[in-house]
Amino acid sequence: MLVNFVLLAVILTSCGKEKKQPVVQKQVPSTKKEVVEISSASVQSTLFEKYVYEGLSYRDPFVPLSGDKIAKAKLGLTTEAVVPPLGSLQLKGFIVDKHDKIAMFSSPYGSYLLVNGKLYDNQNRLVKGFSGKIVFDNVTQKPQSVVLVTENNEYKEYTMSK
Repeated sequence: MLVNFVLLAVILTSCGKEKKQPVVQKQVPSTKKEVVEISSASVQSTLFEKYVYEGLSYRDPFVPLSGDKIAKAKLGLTTEAVVPPLGSLQLKGFIVDKHDKIAMFSSPYGSYLLVNGKLYDNQNRLVKGFSGKIVFDNVTQKPQSVVLVTENNEYKEYTMSK
């Protein structure tokens, strides 16, 4: 009986106590919201919230990439293409169709394309002082090698490495 009484006293005194834990709130980067009103003949007055992204580290993933933004990014490039030494270029492949004959090169200075006799870098800038020609096999009419010539009349023939 004494045990029941002590047990009942412990239960009654412990029911009213609550342990309070500190509340931790995470701060989420805020986004600005604007209310845009659209009016036309068929729609009376509809309110939409406009999403504005304020992320500083990454571009807004909901905005499509456009040619204007790509062009603005390329304005920071130097205007002149890097002229690679003839010995640093390696022939990597060919693209031949009805209209174009293209040879692809790589070097420590970047990638290059020989398009219709002119050499371009990977940012589509003309590399001055270079010209070239793709040599085709007489029997199979497949590209066999490429000859590049500099303005100083130095030349080198490139073949595909096997």
